[in-house]
Amino acid sequence: MPDATLALCKESDAILFGSVGLPDRDPTVPKDERPERAALLRLRKEFQLFANLRPVVLWKQLAYACPLVKERHGTGIDILVVRELTGGLYFGTPKSIESIGSGQKRAMDTMIYSTSEIERIAHMAFQAAQERAKYDGGRKSKVTSIDKANVLENGVLWREVVSEVGKQYPNVAMEHMLVDNAAMQLMLKPSQFDVLLCENLFGDILSDEAAALAGSLGMLPSASLGAAKGGRFFGLYEPAGGTAPDIAGKDVANPIAQILSAALMLRYSFGLREAHDAIVSAVGKAIADGNRTGDIFTAAVSSAKKVGTTEMGDAIAGAI
Repeated sequence: MPDATLALCKESDAILFGSVGLPDRDPTVPKDERPERAALLRLRKEFQLFANLRPVVLWKQLAYACPLVKERHGTGIDILVVRELTGGLYFGTPKSIESIGSGQKRAMDTMIYSTSEIERIAHMAFQAAQERAKYDGGRKSKVTSIDKANVLENGVLWREVVSEVGKQYPNVAMEHMLVDNAAMQLMLKPSQFDVLLCENLFGDILSDEAAALAGSLGMLPSASLGAAKGGRFFGLYEPAGGTAPDIAGKDVANPIAQILSAALMLRYSFGLREAHDAIVSAVGKAIADGNRTGDIFTAAVSSAKKVGTTEMGDAIAGAI
C-alpha cells in the first residue's frame, strides 16, 4: 500500500477497488505485507469504513444457477448482508502467536466491541431495511441480527444494544438469531431474510455462504462505508470475488460484480440513485437477453448465449 496511493485515496470521494491477492505468491510475503492486511484492512481502518453492505440477489432468469432446489427459493432470494467491518476479532488486541515452552505455541485473538460500535452498524442496518421497503412497495422490512449470545459476552452486549436501537424503528420488524442457526436457515429458507446484521467474523462467513445463493460470486458487488456526511458516504466498492489468476487475461471473467460495485458507488458516494438504478436495470436486461459468462451459463437453457467479459460489458453498456 504505497503512500502515494493512500494520498490519492484521501483526495478522492470514493474508492472503486478491484481484487487483491495471489495464492501462489502471498505465502512467500511476510504476513503483514500481504494485500489483505497491508491494503484492505488498512484502508478500512484508515477511512473508518465500518459498514460492509453486500446485496445477494438471485435473478429469476438465473434460478438454475442457485445450488438450492427451486422449492427452497420461496418467494425469491433478495438479501442485504450488513457486516460490521472495523471491530471484533480482526482488529482486537492483543493478537499474537507466542511460544510457551516444550515445543508448544499459543495463538491469541481478541474479540472486542463497544456500545457505540454496535449502535452505528445497527442504525445502518435498520435504515437500509427502511430504504429497501421504500423502493419496493411490497417488501416487509425486517432486520435479523446475528450473534452467539448463548456463549459469548460479545453476543450478549450485541443483542442488548441492537434491541435498544431497534425500538427507534417501529416500522421495521426485528429478530435475533444465533449464528449457527442462521447458517442453516440460509440453506433451508433463504427467502425469510431481508437484512442480515452481523458482527465482523460472522458477517465474513455468512456473506460468503449467502453469496453462493446468487449462483456465482461474479454476480455480487459490495460497498464498505464510513459515516455519512450530508447524506453521502465515503466508501470502498469492490466485487465479492477474488482475483482468480487462473482465468486472468482470457476474457472469460464475469464483470457484473465489478459493474454493480460501480453502481453502488454512484448511489452511496455521489447520491445518484437514478444512475444506480439504470445500471442495475441494464444488467437485468443483458441477462434477460440471454447473455451468460461461463460461470452462469448452462446449455439446458436454449435462450442462453455464452459470452466473454467484453461482450457482457458491451451488452450492459448498450442497455443503459
